[in-house]
Amino acid sequence: MARRRAVLKGALAVSGVAVGAGAGAAAPGWAAARPKAYTTRVELRWLGVSGFEIVIDGRRSLLFDPYISRVPCTDPAGALDPGMPLRPDRDVVERVAERHLAGAPELIMVSHGHFDHVTDVPQLLARPGWASARIRTVCDETVRHLLTAMETPGDRVEDVIQVKGGEFLQFDGYTVEVFRSLHSQTADHGYFAPGHHCATPSRPFTIGELVEGETLAYQVSVDGGPSILLMGATNFVERELTGIRPDVALIPMTSHAAVHRYLGRLLDALGNPPLLIPCHHDDMATALTETPSLLAASVSASAAEELSRAAAPGSRVVGPQHLRTLTLS
Repeated sequence: MARRRAVLKGALAVSGVAVGAGAGAAAPGWAAARPKAYTTRVELRWLGVSGFEIVIDGRRSLLFDPYISRVPCTDPAGALDPGMPLRPDRDVVERVAERHLAGAPELIMVSHGHFDHVTDVPQLLARPGWASARIRTVCDETVRHLLTAMETPGDRVEDVIQVKGGEFLQFDGYTVEVFRSLHSQTADHGYFAPGHHCATPSRPFTIGELVEGETLAYQVSVDGGPSILLMGATNFVERELTGIRPDVALIPMTSHAAVHRYLGRLLDALGNPPLLIPCHHDDMATALTETPSLLAASVSASAAEELSRAAAPGSRVVGPQHLRTLTLS
């Protein structure tokens, strides 16, 4: 673990991000430590909510929960409304994919079936510009059936890698480990849009028809580069994650009042990763095509502050900015 921390300290380069203060700020000597860096260049690009692009060597792309279109989702009081129409903004998805993403992804990893995680996956899989590339989607059974219901091209659905947690997948130059996880809970211990599909349903027309299914977490470990934990919800199965030691942990920061010691238990289970990145802490509504100042205003500053307070002295908290990159090597 000590070697892992030293390598990350020597390799981290921040581009267009804000660094949290307090307990999670850089430990003394962080910038000065310059041991051998990673041999593989890895970048993270935040897509908002829990979505990220992982770019390996500047050319190979992996996507996690790529939600780009920002459909209306709340009632007048600001609460999630499952009856809201599912109306993805196809123009915005295309513009962001064309101008900001590194290219056709090799993998799209989906944590669960809710609208803010899976809505735009069918369009991305159907992009004409990516038609010649093989794109695998890693997801549970429910998401696979939802992709079919949302008219994802048949050959793309046939390329789905259906998982349920526990899988350890080998790819060219990296591995993906799949963990059983849990969805965020409401203050009264309930869940938004629960449910499962064991067969293809009718085409969904409201956001509530995109049901959770199983919630999964993933750890991507790049050969010669960092290991990155990806989570799609503010909850987890402690016994699943205890003992893994990611270099980078992407930590969802929606409300977690109903979850006992969410951050304390999570960071202890992970061994206090050297780099912590809060996510799922924007308003889920501000379009990715808005000005940087409006996008920045859509992010909860208190999330990074809370994560910084919970972080161990040797961990660093870096707050991402929409569509900007964080270089890890």
